[in-house]
Amino acid sequence: MKLGHPTAGHYVAVLILILLPIAIFVHQLRIFGKLANYTQVILMSATLFFSLIPAVVETLTRLPISAPLASGPGSPIVQKGLSCLIILFIVGVCYQLVKLRASRKVTV
Repeated sequence: MKLGHPTAGHYVAVLILILLPIAIFVHQLRIFGKLANYTQVILMSATLFFSLIPAVVETLTRLPISAPLASGPGSPIVQKGLSCLIILFIVGVCYQLVKLRASRKVTV
């Protein structure tokens, strides 16, 4: 913590640490019922998504070393990168859910 206090990245890490065990043990939690597989896909994808947020921000604010592409998290290029990441997350989750639903129709 070079700033001396928790930053948004720390809170994202805590969120990941909360979501990951829920995603792993979602089948043992009876509250999700038949939606457990879908919930697991969404939660696992969300943990990856939340892991990529700091990766995108840090990469754009530190590379190339001589002249970073972004000046900070509020920079337009970082915001565009995060917007692309959100779109990829939504498309990826939708694709996985469609494939999961199609595989359940075949095996049932």
